[in-house]
Amino acid sequence: MRNALTGSRIMTTDALGTAARRSRSLAETAYDAIEQMIISRHLAPGAMVSEGELGAELALGRTPVREALARLKAIGFVEVHPRRGVLVTPVDIVKHLELLEVRRPLDETVTRCVIARASDHDIETLQTHTEDLLVAAAARDREVYFRVKRALHEALVGAAYNPTLTNTMGPLHAQSRRFWYAYEPTASFLDCAGIHATIVAGIAARDVERALAGIGTLFDLLDRMTRRALDRRPLV
Repeated sequence: MRNALTGSRIMTTDALGTAARRSRSLAETAYDAIEQMIISRHLAPGAMVSEGELGAELALGRTPVREALARLKAIGFVEVHPRRGVLVTPVDIVKHLELLEVRRPLDETVTRCVIARASDHDIETLQTHTEDLLVAAAARDREVYFRVKRALHEALVGAAYNPTLTNTMGPLHAQSRRFWYAYEPTASFLDCAGIHATIVAGIAARDVERALAGIGTLFDLLDRMTRRALDRRPLV
């Protein structure tokens, strides 16, 4: 379509919508990729990189990479230094203790919402992820373990059917994944996976008290593990 006065091309509403969706999709792709590079320490704390280097590695343009970095800056994964580059921040153990204080009541809220709203299909998905988590924990496979735990967390939040919780929990879970990837010993995988299985079993039974008791057990363990991490270096 052309403007009759100027002859310039005018994008239709549908075309604008398509372009916006594609931009969001590329930004999401960049965000997920860079987040995982930081969590897995492919981009280690203290590393300095540029938008151009990241774009080249991911085969993406500067705009989606820049949008992704802005989100990662907001959750404390990076610092952006004009004319110098992007600095990957260190993992802060004290801040993780603060994060656990925030997450605990939110996880309880998620659980209550899931019990009240989850469909049978949602419950089956949670049970499948839990079974996969137990298998990965038994194998002490760090990569698979954290990938499956992310899927479980996302399925839990999704089954709460509360967009505000979804938007709130996403960054908190990302920060937790980064911390635990660096500090959780593989010897603890089965204990943590077993507690997650207890929580999901309570959710499947629609038993609020049982599920919340599991969350209490989980966060008590996470708090102890975090405090022990103060005395040792990252595991990877």
